[in-house]
Amino acid sequence: MSHSHHFHSWAFREPVETGTFTTRQVLEGGFPILEVYHDADGDWQFLCGTTTDTEDLKLVCLGCMVERDSGLLALADLPLGWCAVRDRAEDPWLREPYESREDEA
Repeated sequence: MSHSHHFHSWAFREPVETGTFTTRQVLEGGFPILEVYHDADGDWQFLCGTTTDTEDLKLVCLGCMVERDSGLLALADLPLGWCAVRDRAEDPWLREPYESREDEA
């Protein structure tokens, strides 16, 4: 299903329609995005911190995630292999490098 986004400017290096990972809780439950991972392979994960169960994972375009939470624009320059976390949606992002867990490989 095709859809469009209308941004005045786009800060990410990746195209708007790039597939990213999130959770059912974020998409359907309205949970805030509190953890962002920019994996070493270039994938983006936008998580709520409540689950990483495979049955909860969803694939959604990067533009849809930014429309859901414009605060993600502040992370457009997040390096590969880094994550950003916050306690609440209104808090600033804290950035740091992270090591992939073995079950993520």
